[in-house]
Amino acid sequence: MTARAWAAPAASALVYTLVTAILGRDVLAHLGTAIANDPGDPLLTAAILHWNASHIPWSDAWWQFPIYYPARDTLAFSEHLLGLSVIASPIAWLTGSPLVTYNLTTLLTFPLSGMAMYALVHYLTRSGAAAFVAGLAFAFAPYRMSNLPHIQMLASFWAPLALLGLHGYVDSVRLQPDRRLWLVLYGAAWALQAAANGYALVFFSVLVGLWVLWFVVARRNWRALGMIAAATAAASLPLLPILYKYATVHAYHGFERSIGEMRAYSADVAAVLCAPTSLTFWGWIRVACRGEGELFPGIALAALCVAAMFYVVLRPGLIFRIVKIRPGLDTKAAGPPVRWIRLALLAMAALYGLIVASMLIAGPWSIDAGFLHVSATDIDKPLLVAIFAAIGALLISLAARASSPGSTLAFYLFAAVTTWALALGPTLTLMGETSGRPGPFVLLQGLPGVGGLRVPARFWLMTVICLTIAAGIFAAELLRGRRRMVAGASTALIASALLADGWIARIPAQPAPPPVPDSVALKGRIVLQLPIEPYPDIAATWRAATGGWTAVNGYSGYAPNYYASLTLAARSADAALFPPFRRTHDLDVLVADDATALKEAVERQPGVVRGLQRSGSTHYRLPRQRLPPAPNPGQRLVIAAVRSPCSSATVARVSDDDERSLWECGESMERHELTVDLGQVTPLGSIEYSLGPYAWNVPSQLSIETSVDGTSWTEARRGSILGELIEGGLRDPRSLRAALPFPPREARYVRVRPIAQPEEFVWFVAGVVVRAP
Repeated sequence: MTARAWAAPAASALVYTLVTAILGRDVLAHLGTAIANDPGDPLLTAAILHWNASHIPWSDAWWQFPIYYPARDTLAFSEHLLGLSVIASPIAWLTGSPLVTYNLTTLLTFPLSGMAMYALVHYLTRSGAAAFVAGLAFAFAPYRMSNLPHIQMLASFWAPLALLGLHGYVDSVRLQPDRRLWLVLYGAAWALQAAANGYALVFFSVLVGLWVLWFVVARRNWRALGMIAAATAAASLPLLPILYKYATVHAYHGFERSIGEMRAYSADVAAVLCAPTSLTFWGWIRVACRGEGELFPGIALAALCVAAMFYVVLRPGLIFRIVKIRPGLDTKAAGPPVRWIRLALLAMAALYGLIVASMLIAGPWSIDAGFLHVSATDIDKPLLVAIFAAIGALLISLAARASSPGSTLAFYLFAAVTTWALALGPTLTLMGETSGRPGPFVLLQGLPGVGGLRVPARFWLMTVICLTIAAGIFAAELLRGRRRMVAGASTALIASALLADGWIARIPAQPAPPPVPDSVALKGRIVLQLPIEPYPDIAATWRAATGGWTAVNGYSGYAPNYYASLTLAARSADAALFPPFRRTHDLDVLVADDATALKEAVERQPGVVRGLQRSGSTHYRLPRQRLPPAPNPGQRLVIAAVRSPCSSATVARVSDDDERSLWECGESMERHELTVDLGQVTPLGSIEYSLGPYAWNVPSQLSIETSVDGTSWTEARRGSILGELIEGGLRDPRSLRAALPFPPREARYVRVRPIAQPEEFVWFVAGVVVRAP
């Protein structure tokens, strides 16, 4: 390339970098003392990036991320971020600072994303101006601003490069010597994107699948299909050992995402009107907002893409005359069958739109005239039908262009609508009201890996990619053939509007956690930080990964099944939280100075040694404590019946040996009671109380009583069960069970009740087993 040819991309890169420096000025001013955005998720990902830079990936030591002692392979509890570490690790090796590494990497994601999109759109349009505005729109999109705490979502610069490789490969002359280099670019970029963001492994692969169907299968280019499949398989090879480790670790711990979590983190249909509050110009648009559901695309980007849809779908003559552009794309009309289906869907959308309008104006209504009975009482159903009928008509119109020479714009509009529909999750929600109707995401739930992704709304990242590409292609059409001055002014206007869409005052910088007392003495040791709460746990994770010790605490996408019990034990200053972690090693404990009850609990431990007090916490050392082995459980006794005044219809689940069949009682505390009938008087000495995989809802205390006749009751045990639950979780990571012994006695009935619980407590029981002495 000549120097003149390099001028446009170099100028674009400079603009992206300058904008990033302006937005990130606070971060740049405190590179080594603060962390970008907030000391929450950014601290976790900063710790992982530091870990990647100081350990050999794929090695056993790499998997042992130093949290949740004594659990192993804890890096698999969260994302590994290897696809981002190719940028971060060199910075870490040069600077030696985890904070500088994270902050610079976060800021670099903006110009890198902009230049990756620039490269793709420039290839598709041969227009430097269109490529510049597309790169600007992608780098500083509103959705990226809503994901500032999630660096893996910001690290989306590999995806446009993978698409560039695909376009370059199918567009190349078959015998072109360097044609396969495009496949190398695609494979490397696809693998790095998948390794940078676990969601992209699935969601971007879906986008690639749509791309292949459109540009390869629809054109019957079977040789290209085989070559792309081979490139994908080859690129997958470095990921397979990692995926296998994740699968085995998650199976061992019983990690899974519930359908309830997926629904909670799905986007509302109206979430395109939910903008991040940090936006300078559009932060006031807050319609149908929910967790991870800020899908506002930006006014300028939406306007460009809507205009592009009209350009592709409708007869373009009038539009051409209005905006004075030449039809550079093939926009020939679809055949009669496609037109009829499209017209039917448009008619349906119009009909149900009128029903919605009538209800907004006049309220619910009904018509009952003999055989004709029509009513409209709920706006939810007709509005959804109108929306999705219109979307169906649009998708059919776009798909009709799949084999035309100008199909690239149509594809990215088609893919934008499709991925937006997938972001709506397994159940459709409109204006905060769940319709109960399945969303398109259910079509993917059977695919490997999808069950572990709890945020379908993140499909919107693929939508942003597609919208940005479509806007860039359409901008090239708008600017094509214009005089230089007009084109320059138009480019500046479009760029300003797109930048305004995602403009924020600044990327905040928050102070890093203060150092702990005597950090040198903690190297290589087991450390428990108290209290146990999300933000202290994030700080504990950061300190362990960067300080060289292993933490009992942890913060990640998943946690061991006993961790809720450990957290509750810390909140109640229960001394049972220490012994399980002193069996094989000394335990160093850091306690916040304002946690008086916890300090007293530590100081009551046998052999405690008090250390330094600094930075708001005190260091204690608890020596290794050899505890007697747990007695062998007695014979399991047959349960004849289980009764309860609460949820009596399902109480039999307590004894069905299926720990996934849950009995729950959400009524008043007076009705929280289980009575086990053994059928006859028999010797007994313990019960096993199981939460199964539902380990987050822990009763801190139980009362266990026994009776011979069901009338006169004797207390067998009363008090905390948290230590036993922690021990049970360490024994069996898949199912949380507490073995609760009591003095042997003879009885027929055993009554179990939670005590000292908050009034809103809902009692979960997966199983109860009664054992002989």
